[in-house]
Amino acid sequence: MIFFHNTPTRCRHLLKTTACMLLLALFSPSPVAAAPSADSETIVGFGHSRIHSDPSAAKKQAVSGALLNTVRAAALKMISAPDISDHFALIATVIDKHQEAFIQDYRILEEFHTDKTYQVLVQATVSTRKMKKTLADAGFHLTPEDLPAVLVMVAEKGIDDLGFNYWWNQGYAGFESTTAGSVIRQALSRAGFSVISPDPDSGALDDERLASGISAEPADYQAALLAERMGADLVIAGRAEAKALSNRMGKDVRTFRADIQLHVIDAKSGEKMTTISEKALTVSENPEQGGRNALADAAYTAGSKLSEQTVSLWRNAAETRKKFQIRVQGRRVLPYLERMRRAIRQHPSVSDLQTKEMTSENAVLEMKYTESAQQLGNHLLMQSFEGFGINIIEISPKTMTIEMVPE
Repeated sequence: MIFFHNTPTRCRHLLKTTACMLLLALFSPSPVAAAPSADSETIVGFGHSRIHSDPSAAKKQAVSGALLNTVRAAALKMISAPDISDHFALIATVIDKHQEAFIQDYRILEEFHTDKTYQVLVQATVSTRKMKKTLADAGFHLTPEDLPAVLVMVAEKGIDDLGFNYWWNQGYAGFESTTAGSVIRQALSRAGFSVISPDPDSGALDDERLASGISAEPADYQAALLAERMGADLVIAGRAEAKALSNRMGKDVRTFRADIQLHVIDAKSGEKMTTISEKALTVSENPEQGGRNALADAAYTAGSKLSEQTVSLWRNAAETRKKFQIRVQGRRVLPYLERMRRAIRQHPSVSDLQTKEMTSENAVLEMKYTESAQQLGNHLLMQSFEGFGINIIEISPKTMTIEMVPE
């Protein structure tokens, strides 16, 4: 048994320690279902099974099917569609073989059965960390070699701050000082992204479109423009704010909350690709430290999820950038369409040519093509088509409209 000296200082210390532990316990997640983290996803899935003779056996089978569906859903969120298509056999085999190992915990939300079937609704926490490691061991790595360069623009407001702090309003000075931005940059770097550091000599802000200044929450086009001028492919723009809650125990122990919202924006197009929101709670006697801890916790979770999702988004966007469409129109398209397809396939930079739409007077052809549209147009003009000619009506970077003219 341990005895403490009965002194006022010792008692105050014990009371403060106990208060912190109690408040932390109040905000700890329930053991029934683990809280989602950067290494897991909480997903709801359906499951059903036929009842042959034993309803309990059917329920067990329905739960198993629901859990498999949650693992598959986690994989679909984590892996890009092109990668799943290219490595489907390997990914499907890994999921089927190791599905139970990927489930951290689960609970049945709803269930019912008829005379013939048993239906369940299950919420499961799926370990994406284990899934990534198992896939890597099987030969599939989620992180590509050609990840984009990223600029981080996160405005931050701490407990004692009157307004938001952000490096693009400070002449680049002290941009490493914000807690959330620093944690997010570290998460992106660990994931293999090239993180752009603002350069005070780059002149990136010296643009007439930015002459009026950029606020703590810039418009998407402003963030994209600044990122492109700094050599980034993507920009992570958003805000992080810490505040004290009314919860307290004793005189000094308080609860602090941080909220973060981040947008991933394509620097070239200005298109918003996804948005992530996270929050975190901490308990501390020191308001400044409590706010920083909450910001760091929220930023860590947001940054890790952001890294994972951005890999998939970038891969999908890269595939989209390779796509090219040719719209064919005319009074008699069908008799000559295959000759047109043969001529297109002869270009060495064309692959995966598909007919997306087809009627007697219109057709849409889609392909992977990475050269200029003008080059493909010149290639088609140099062809001798039997029974018809072509009139290239319109050319844009990703589309071409051709009229078939029967001879």
